Amino acid sequence: SVQVISGVNGNFLFKFNNSTSCDLVLSNGPWEVWGAYLALRHWEEGMSLCKDSFTSIPVWVKLTNVPPELLTRPGLSYIASALGVPLCMDAATTAGNRLSFARVCVKMKAQSNFPNSFKVRQRSGILADIMVQYVLKPSACSVCKVFDHSSKQCHLVERNVPPAQAGKGSSDAQDPHNQVSFAKQGEEFECVVE
Repeated sequence: SVQVISGVNGNFLFKFNNSTSCDLVLSNGPWEVWGAYLALRHWEEGMSLCKDSFTSIPVWVKLTNVPPELLTRPGLSYIASALGVPLCMDAATTAGNRLSFARVCVKMKAQSNFPNSFKVRQRSGILADIMVQYVLKPSACSVCKVFDHSSKQCHLVERNVPPAQAGKGSSDAQDPHNQVSFAKQGEEFECVVE
């Protein structure tokens, strides 16, 4: 069972009776309640409960067109690191039971451009286009760099603070900043963002 404790500023604490239930909830998201995305994080001592502290949140992504040699824990970790900090994979991805796509949870920053694709250089030198789908893409403010509202709803915009340029951070796969190269070292891959 789970106990829900109402917090401050729209935050809640979920207290589980055992770690298995907690792990199940954290690894099978994303979760949505009444149209609102739940940004779930494992409790850490000293964690702030203020909404404005959400400059980065865990986001589940579906990666397709992944070369078979990179469908490993180290390979997917390096691929996901092009988006943010890899946190975990779903059970089917971890077990290697699915080749059509990989599902990875990545800690992403609000200032991310949330690319729909990026390139990966394989050991053979061939570039593969990794396609990215966001299971739930949370609203992010390009002015405040937080996740709890969009730029259109930002209180700073009303004070004539210009929003960030919309053209910055193209998510196009041709953008050279969205290319990742891999070089094999032993049995692991080294990620180099070009």
